[in-house]
Amino acid sequence: MKKFISNSIFLLFSFISIAQVNFTTNLSKEKLGLNERVKVEFSMDKDGDNFIAPSFENFKVVGGPSQSIRTSWVNGKRSYSKSYSYFLSPVNKGVFEIGQAKIEVEGKIYKTLPVKITVTSAIDKPDDPNDPNYIVEKKIHLVAEISNKNPYVNEAISVTYKLFVSRDTGVDNWRELEAPRFKNFWSNDIDISNSNIKDGTYKGQSYRYVVLRKTLLYPQKEGKLKIEPLTLDISVQVPSNRRDFFGQALSTSVNKTVSSGSSYINVNALPSENKPTDFSGAVGDFKFESTTDKNDIILDEAFQLSLIISGNGNFNLFDFPSLKLPKSLEIYEPEKKEKLSKRISGIKGKLSYKYTIVPNLPGKYMIPKISFTYFNPVKEEYKTIFSDKIYIDVDGIQVKSKEEKSDLTNNFSENKISKNLFSPFKTKTKFLNLNDELFFNSKFFWVLFLIPFLSSIIIFILKKYINTLKGNNNYSFNKSISIANDLLNRAKKSIGEKKSFYDNLEKSLINFLKAYLDLKNSDFNNENLKIKLIKKGLDKKSIEIIFIIFKNCQMARYTPLDINEMSKDFENIEYIVKILKKINEIN
Repeated sequence: MKKFISNSIFLLFSFISIAQVNFTTNLSKEKLGLNERVKVEFSMDKDGDNFIAPSFENFKVVGGPSQSIRTSWVNGKRSYSKSYSYFLSPVNKGVFEIGQAKIEVEGKIYKTLPVKITVTSAIDKPDDPNDPNYIVEKKIHLVAEISNKNPYVNEAISVTYKLFVSRDTGVDNWRELEAPRFKNFWSNDIDISNSNIKDGTYKGQSYRYVVLRKTLLYPQKEGKLKIEPLTLDISVQVPSNRRDFFGQALSTSVNKTVSSGSSYINVNALPSENKPTDFSGAVGDFKFESTTDKNDIILDEAFQLSLIISGNGNFNLFDFPSLKLPKSLEIYEPEKKEKLSKRISGIKGKLSYKYTIVPNLPGKYMIPKISFTYFNPVKEEYKTIFSDKIYIDVDGIQVKSKEEKSDLTNNFSENKISKNLFSPFKTKTKFLNLNDELFFNSKFFWVLFLIPFLSSIIIFILKKYINTLKGNNNYSFNKSISIANDLLNRAKKSIGEKKSFYDNLEKSLINFLKAYLDLKNSDFNNENLKIKLIKKGLDKKSIEIIFIIFKNCQMARYTPLDINEMSKDFENIEYIVKILKKINEIN
């Protein structure tokens, strides 16, 4: 009996030990200097899912996570081990705790025990050329060079990432582990034509270096802004204990993590003193001009007016000067053209708006000076520049309306002497028989007789024509709505792909507005659109949303927009379409 009980207890404990998961935290060292690194390994003896690492407070993750699995058979028994490894660099001195990691095994959650680690002041490390850590810390440097650490809001700065390598150190390759993110900046990468290795100096020492990345930045808010680091995984050549046939030491390749570190800049607010009222955010050095393709035209002939901004600055991050002309000059939506190049000093080139204008009345017209204001960060002052006055001579006879033509004809007739005014009196009299039937069978009789039949035919033709027009209009309306819905579906599918999403979104909104507001291409401009929307009965909030969507579609080409912003814009256009549909059904 005792033997049975002892065997049962043994089997029970054996079952428990088998069922239990060993999930532990292992440190490469429990005490390290501020300038050292530690390897943290979370290991388990059973396969698990949904691994969650601790937050690693007071440490910076410079490598990992890396996963390894080991399986072996000893005396017919299987041994299994799985681990997640991290390389940490301390941020502060003190005694810190590596928190609990979590893993799920067969539906149960297992946690590691917290472990303490002590961080002391930086220590002097022996210069061991064979130590990979020494090579990375002493002979390899990833640097972020910032052109200006005290810019103004919307002033161009650049950050250049360079990898410096000592001449006696070998690097096989590298790959990006983490690309820098530029929150609160409008950013644009500059193409690097070649990544040739160049000679240079780092802290007074001779190095080789390669430019990895160039990014143009425009800060969008004042204050202290953070530029996050670029992190690389590099393959370093390290001498090994092995030697070749001739006794020369052989090298081996070791992967190490290197980071540029975080950088900070102080962004100055644009001066509020003496800020012109028409300033819309332009920062740089610009020129402004206006040109026309012709100055002498005939009535109803079109001419083109171009407004051109050129120079170096934050193109597309400011409002283009508006064009206001007399009502007798019919103006169409402008054609936008840009010829811009990204340089380390900023965006350089020109931006133009070409307007097509048609005069409705003859005469001499003056297109007034148009102002454009920008802030020059070098001179630290606002500057307002003007385009030249332009004179247009419109020749030709004015086309009158029907009422004007009628009045003109009547006035002319009143002043004209009739040819029959002094005609001779008739001397002969023609007598008619009173018994003659004057009306029956007369021309007037037949006219009155045929009027109902002719009227019926005319009405029938007109109804058919009107129905045809209605059918064409309905076909055109339904076609526009169908195209708009198709484009909207495309936009929905491309959320996250900025260019495709906003291209489809903009085209979809334009087609919806054209259909519901009965707008032609020539009438589709901001002023006409606003008037039509108000007449249609759209509320102020909805009108603002429409113009915000159009603005975002334009700005999306030049500013980074995330998925959340895209989703919001999509929800807004769905809301607008519902409103337009309801109003159209009522009307």
